Amino acid sequence: MSADVLEQAEVAKTDISFGSWKLILQAVASSQLVLWLGLTCLFAALPLFYVKHARLADPDIWWHMRAGEWIVQNHQIPRVDVFSASTLGRPWADYSWLFDVGAYWGIAHFDLVSIIWFEMLMRLAVTAAVFSLVRSLTPRFWEAVALSGVATLAMAWVVPPRPGAFSVLFFVLVLHVLVSAKRKGNPRLLWIIPGLFVLWANIHIEFVTGLFLLGILCLEPFVNRLAGIACEPVIQAERQGWPIFIASLVAVLANPYGPGLLKTIFQYARDASIYDLITEFHAMHFRTINDWAVLLLLMLACFALGRVRPFRPIWGLLLVWSAWMGFRSLREVWLLSILSVAIIAGSHAGEYQIAEKRLAIRTSMRLAVATAVAVILLAGGAIWSVSSQRLLRQAADVFPVGAVSYIHRNHLQGPLLNELSWGGFLIYAVPEIPPAMDGRTNVHTQDEILSALPLWNGEADWQNRPELQQANLIISDHSWRLASLLRGDPRFRVVYEDSTSVLFEAVHPKKQESQPTSERP
Repeated sequence: MSADVLEQAEVAKTDISFGSWKLILQAVASSQLVLWLGLTCLFAALPLFYVKHARLADPDIWWHMRAGEWIVQNHQIPRVDVFSASTLGRPWADYSWLFDVGAYWGIAHFDLVSIIWFEMLMRLAVTAAVFSLVRSLTPRFWEAVALSGVATLAMAWVVPPRPGAFSVLFFVLVLHVLVSAKRKGNPRLLWIIPGLFVLWANIHIEFVTGLFLLGILCLEPFVNRLAGIACEPVIQAERQGWPIFIASLVAVLANPYGPGLLKTIFQYARDASIYDLITEFHAMHFRTINDWAVLLLLMLACFALGRVRPFRPIWGLLLVWSAWMGFRSLREVWLLSILSVAIIAGSHAGEYQIAEKRLAIRTSMRLAVATAVAVILLAGGAIWSVSSQRLLRQAADVFPVGAVSYIHRNHLQGPLLNELSWGGFLIYAVPEIPPAMDGRTNVHTQDEILSALPLWNGEADWQNRPELQQANLIISDHSWRLASLLRGDPRFRVVYEDSTSVLFEAVHPKKQESQPTSERP
């Protein structure tokens, strides 16, 4: 036998061996057990991590709960500020009023632990929506799982227990409806979108991102003609797009403030200087895996966008917009993540029929995955003792729980001077003493927030600031220079101190000196 024949035989043997392994791997990957394990890991992994590390560190959820209580008790939506001492009576639009009512209902029925379980449910809902969107775009099941997992990891820090979590969910749903309407050739599905915007506009103000997405996609036929590209747009602007866009614009006006809500949007766009003070508006530092996941998705999206023929300039524009938003603000990385996975999965746009034939997810599989995820998360909550008592003890390391307890025990009176970041907690914890300032940047002006910094930094003439002279109580963390300066100011004395906060009270002639306490809450 010649050497050539032997070589051909070896190659054939290698091909057969490789083909056998490939068939085995395909069989394993398509087995119901492996599918169940993959989906269970996708939906349970990150939520289980957050159950283990559950803590109440969000500064805004507190005033949301108090606002919801006020709405329920007064049977009306607030139109002026009723919480902060410095802005009482000032016009205020509580654009997240529906979320506030839900937050208060959860606290009233399930205590503080409801905040953690709300966050878990929102993470599951966002993951399910992203997976459904990607699954509708790519025929490859495991690619959909991988893309959804990376997107969930990239958005891990931007689904807090706030109304903004709903903005992430609604954005995915709007994009999903647009894709499904085109895929199924059913333009009537598009009329779901205005209904989504009615809810969105009453939960969170970032509905403007959804309107921007819809408006840009309505311009796709015009941009394609301008670029000389012949490709089918997501929505036909003339016959479907603009009516849906106009209906959505009308839908967002169905809120308690009507067109007046737009003033808040313009205020947020104008007052950009204060974003340097808020951590969630800072750019990514690339010190965690989440940031690198965002970068990975962007690079893959750029590659996918470049290989699609014909080229889709409108999706390039959306990707540039989301990159600009995501790289300038941690809070907006979800935009970049969602649009990136949509572009990556959409590079297989011509393979919808194949997708329907491969690895169909049956109803029984969905029920099995949902049951497994629920059991895993409930077991995790039991193992790691997720309870309101534990959460409150952990909150004492972030918020002035001990100082607030001291105020209640000793029936101290205001006025109260505090820094911005603790204002939301004080609105909830000490409702009888309005805080000086809180994190609602649509009621406290940019100039007011910035002008308070010199006082807390102990800059020149700090002791003559009127808000300091008028205060009876001052609550501060140890990092502010003002806390150190007040220890030597005879006008104030320390009445409570722990590792988180220090509470000062104004010294009055008839009051006797007392030693500061060091008790823990």
